[in-house]
Amino acid sequence: MLRRWRRVAVMTLAASAAIAAQLAVIVPAQAAAPVITIAATPKIKPVTHDHFVVYHGGALASAQIHGTITGAAAGDVAALYALQFPYKTPPVRLGSVRLKAAKAVYSFPVTPTLATRYVVRLFADSAFKIQRASSAAANLYVVAGGFFTGGSATCGRPVCHQTFHVFSIVPSSALRFEMRKHFYTYFGLNLGSVRVPPPPGKLVVFGGHAHTTPPGQINAGEYERTVTFAFTIGGHSYSWAWLECTKDSESVDGLGLPGSHGCGTSQVPRTVAYLG
Repeated sequence: MLRRWRRVAVMTLAASAAIAAQLAVIVPAQAAAPVITIAATPKIKPVTHDHFVVYHGGALASAQIHGTITGAAAGDVAALYALQFPYKTPPVRLGSVRLKAAKAVYSFPVTPTLATRYVVRLFADSAFKIQRASSAAANLYVVAGGFFTGGSATCGRPVCHQTFHVFSIVPSSALRFEMRKHFYTYFGLNLGSVRVPPPPGKLVVFGGHAHTTPPGQINAGEYERTVTFAFTIGGHSYSWAWLECTKDSESVDGLGLPGSHGCGTSQVPRTVAYLG
């Protein structure tokens, strides 16, 4: 009885294998879906893996959204879509390119004004109705632009007084919130005897008897603060440095980077690349 069962089982397996072989011949293999890679590359090094541009920052205001497409068909159309903070409206198509081969490299220049998510979609038609594939999202953030004027290369003695005018340039939608933020200044001083000492390695928050005026609006996208320092140098040689920042608020107004990046701490390195 056992032998007969084994024989039946073997015959059944053999028949199944024959049917599978027939199916393999009859059913054509399905082509793999196209694959799209995507990346954002601005002209500034990323901070904690976050890529960003500077609002009204000249060459630093723009980036490239780029990647590769494999498994496409000649004649397919790749289109770039952008979804801007607060991410509540439909994505906007910014540009497109028709592919000439199954594998292609694409690149789109972008200049966002607030945090933006970018996606590249592949279509089989120029009417953008038959979508074949989509990339993951690439995030690109925007930090406030600006500049400062004032300051003097030399100091009066025994107390040095310095005055700076700090101008911040932001999207009009973020102006009110940005103006309400607490403004942090950092200061450091090294004194020497004869030779000029090296610059300070660390800067202390609100050091140098810093004083900051309330912000004054200049126009719909710009405001200004005046910062003064007063520090004693006596008859010493000296080297000093300062920085300023406001805390990032990307989740509130779409400006800055996600999370916290050192602004408001008790001291920071003079060479810190980013404070927010």
